[in-house]
Amino acid sequence: MATPTQARRWAKTGATQQRILDAATEVFATRGFTAATMADVVAGSGASVGSIYHHFGGKNELFLAIFEQMATAVDRRIEEAMRQAGEAPAPRRVFELHVRAYLEAMWENRRLARVLTSGDTPPGFEVARRDRMQAAFRRWMAVLGLDTSVRGQLLSRVLVATMAESSLMVAGCDDPDEVPAITDATIEWIGRLTE
Repeated sequence: MATPTQARRWAKTGATQQRILDAATEVFATRGFTAATMADVVAGSGASVGSIYHHFGGKNELFLAIFEQMATAVDRRIEEAMRQAGEAPAPRRVFELHVRAYLEAMWENRRLARVLTSGDTPPGFEVARRDRMQAAFRRWMAVLGLDTSVRGQLLSRVLVATMAESSLMVAGCDDPDEVPAITDATIEWIGRLTE
């Protein structure tokens, strides 16, 4: 069991990491990844350069930590949606819950999402982001029971593209009233495509 002193030290570390991530997100959002400097992150976070390197490493690693923060937020939102759904919902309902939770997480974390989808990212990031998104979407689509034929593979790709475009639309929204319409349309279109 942690002593009060240890608990405070860990709490401070977590708070410091979050402050650095928040500052990095703000810097990347306003200046872009390429133009941003570690000095900008230091100024925004109040942390020392040494502290930033200790917690995250360099600028690329900070960007990846923002991506992990977003992925964790999405996972938590989906887990909560599934918990609220109760025991063994029907497969289509499971998929709908995943889509809805994912798009809600995109809206709730739109600042992060906009940074991650800006196109101004570290080398190799777009491939890593695409691969992770496709893996997640394919897990969700598995409950739909799509076949593995060429036709089924094409449908899977269309569904992944639909989800990716929907998430970009949601992240780009400024009006919260647009989000349910995008979410409902996404679910409707996926439903039509998988009938």
